[in-house]
Amino acid sequence: MKTFKTLSILLVTFILFSCSSDDDNNSQQQSTQELLTSGKWYQESRTPGSYTICDKVSYIQFTTNNNFELESFEENGDDCISLGLMTATYTLTENMTIEISFEGELISTEIIGISAQELTLLTSENETLVFDKTEG
Repeated sequence: MKTFKTLSILLVTFILFSCSSDDDNNSQQQSTQELLTSGKWYQESRTPGSYTICDKVSYIQFTTNNNFELESFEENGDDCISLGLMTATYTLTENMTIEISFEGELISTEIIGISAQELTLLTSENETLVFDKTEG
């Protein structure tokens, strides 16, 4: 009987401390828009394919006023040289698609994962692109 009572107390204690409050978590979670516009996203990987060191210095940035920036770098000997900053506008749809309008062309990509530190996109060419907050 004493063992049953001890197990019951342990079980209740475990349940109380292992349950999380969804209300607390929801109020602290960031929206997709907030995460997307939280700063520069540096290229980390592409599947299929690979990245060079200079590709990993390249970044994209989404702003709160729906502007999109891309700065790409290429190798020049031992240095990474900027190809310049390209700007466009973007729209984030309800179904987690980013539509980028650049020089009359509409480019769509689907967000398949986003957190404070990582952004994973699926392109219309079935490439998976991973970005993170760390340059290089």
